Amino acid sequence: MRPPGIRSRPMPSMLRKITADDRRDAADALDDLRATLAAADATLPSTGIDWNCASVTGIVLIDLGAAPTFLVRKLTEVIRDGVRARRREAEQQPWHPASGLSLTLNTPDGIPIEAQVVAATGRLVTVRLNRP
Repeated sequence: MRPPGIRSRPMPSMLRKITADDRRDAADALDDLRATLAAADATLPSTGIDWNCASVTGIVLIDLGAAPTFLVRKLTEVIRDGVRARRREAEQQPWHPASGLSLTLNTPDGIPIEAQVVAATGRLVTVRLNRP
């Protein structure tokens, strides 16, 4: 028997336990979105997390809410600028030869050696020398 004045707390459902990490991740993602949009002077007026959906379906949904046309245009501009910046960044990445590409290397004496690219990563290119 419980002492008087002490209430029992309802046990969280199994689905609630399973989605705990997802719910924390959703809250972090929404905080990050709000902070990023605030830095761009574009605050969505009615964002939130649909906590009930997660307890029923297991999927946490973030509600971005309704926004006036001028704000949607502002968000589109911010997203478009981000996409363009990523494209510029990708274009500035160093070129890596494709696997299977044939190329000619030169020894320190200037003697050409035929080779084929086996693999290429950010800092390493692996080749197979074609020896006669």
